[in-house]
Amino acid sequence: MASKFNINIASSTGAVVVGDGSSITVHHGVSKVETTSYRNQPEDRQEIQSQNTGGIHCQETGEPPSSKRETDEFHRKIKNGYVLIINNQTFPHRSSVERSGSAKDVENLKNLFDEFGLHPVKVMENLTSTQILELLVETSEKDFSKFDCFICVILSHGSADGIYGVDEQVIQVEALTSKFRRSPCPSLENKPKLFFIQACRGSNKDIAPVESDSEPVPMQCRGLPSDADFLICYASSPGYESYRNPELGSWFIRSLVEVFKEYAPDEHLMDMMLRVNSRVSSYFSNHGHKQMPSEICMLTKKFYFNPPR
Repeated sequence: MASKFNINIASSTGAVVVGDGSSITVHHGVSKVETTSYRNQPEDRQEIQSQNTGGIHCQETGEPPSSKRETDEFHRKIKNGYVLIINNQTFPHRSSVERSGSAKDVENLKNLFDEFGLHPVKVMENLTSTQILELLVETSEKDFSKFDCFICVILSHGSADGIYGVDEQVIQVEALTSKFRRSPCPSLENKPKLFFIQACRGSNKDIAPVESDSEPVPMQCRGLPSDADFLICYASSPGYESYRNPELGSWFIRSLVEVFKEYAPDEHLMDMMLRVNSRVSSYFSNHGHKQMPSEICMLTKKFYFNPPR
C-alpha cells in the first residue's frame, strides 16, 4: 500500500494541495516536477519552476497574503497651503543689477500654485537680510491650523554660506528654516514645510554659466534643522552655481513647475523631485555648463498635491 504522504500523479487539470510533511511527483509527458512540503514554510506563495521550457508549474494553493497596503496615515493630500515667495531681483550694489528671468519664475510659480488651489500666495520683492528674517518671524507666528502645508520659495543670489538680501548681507539657511520648527510654530507640526531655494551655493562652475546667481564667497555650509517634515530643495549642489535664462527663467524653477504640473495628479512630492533632478541635470548651456539640484529630505510621509484632473 502506497504511503499517503508520497503520491505519484499521472496528470492533473486542477490545483494540487500539498500537505505538511508530504511529497508529490507530477508526470506530464516528458516533464516531471517534484516538490516537498515541510512545516514552518514562509506564508507567502511558493512557486517551483518546471524542468523543461513548457512552463509547467506546481505550487502550493491558497490565496497569497494580500500585499501590504500603506496606511492612509502614510499618504497625505495637500489640499490647501500657505505660500510665501521672496523674489530678490534687484541688487543695486552689483554691476549686474537685475537677476533677469526671476520675474518669469514668479509668474510660473504663481500660475502653478493657483492651479493647485494653494492660497494665499504672498510675493515679497527685493528685501534686505533683516527684512527677510523679520518677514519669516512674522509668518511663523501665524496660525496655520487651517492649512495642510507651508511653502517658501526664495529667489536670490547666494553662496555656500546662505542667501543674500539685496543689501548684500548673507542669511544662513538654518536661520530661515528654524523659524518653522515645532516650538516657534506649533500649528505646522506634522505638516510639510517645503523650502525651494533658487540661488547659488558657491562659486564653482563646470565651464561657464548662462547667467549666475553666485557670489564668490566659498564658506563651509552650516547644518540644517532636524525636525520632521522639512524638505529643503536647492537649485544646485553644495559649492556650485545655479543658472537662469533671462527670458525663460531659472533652470530649476522652470523644471519644477513643468514636472509638478505634469505628474502631481499621480505622484508624491519626492518622486517628482527626482524627476526635477533628472530634467535639470540634462540641461547644458551653450558652453556646456551643467547643474545638479539637491534636496535635504526630512519628510515622514508621502505628500501629494491635489490638482484638478
